[in-house]
Amino acid sequence: MAELTSLSPSRANDFIQCPLKFRFRSIDKLPEPPSQAAFRGTVVHAVLEKLFTAPAAERTAELAQTMLIPAWDELVEKDPDVLEIFEGESEKETFFTSARRLIDSYFVLEYPEHLEPEETEKFVRTTLDSGLELRGFIDRVDVAPG
Repeated sequence: MAELTSLSPSRANDFIQCPLKFRFRSIDKLPEPPSQAAFRGTVVHAVLEKLFTAPAAERTAELAQTMLIPAWDELVEKDPDVLEIFEGESEKETFFTSARRLIDSYFVLEYPEHLEPEETEKFVRTTLDSGLELRGFIDRVDVAPG
C-alpha cells in the first residue's frame, strides 16, 4: 500500500464523507468517470476566476454570464473527450441552464464589485509535526479595508 505523504482539503473532505471513497481516490488511485456535475463546477469556477480579472465596477452577473460559453469552449478545447458525458443537445441545454443558475446564485452570496482580491488561485502548503504535508489552492485572498 502506498504511503500518503500529503493531503489536500478535497481529499481530507473525501475522508470525512466516506473513508472508502478516500481510499479509492487517494491510495488505490482508481480512475473516476467524468461527470456533468464535476465539469459544471469546473466551468463555473473558471467563469468566477476570470470575473476577477475585470475591474471591480464591471464585475456583474451579466458580465459573468457572457463568460460562460468562452469558459466552456476553452475547457472543451483542452479536453474534447469531455463531450462524451453529454447525450445530445438537450443535456447541454440543461447543463448551461444549471450553470447560469449557479453563476446567478454567486451574486446573491457576494458582491464582487466591492471586492479587490490580493491574489487568486494561491498555492499554499504546510507540514504538520507528524510530517504530513497539507497543500491546496485558495481560490481568492481578500484583504479587509482595515
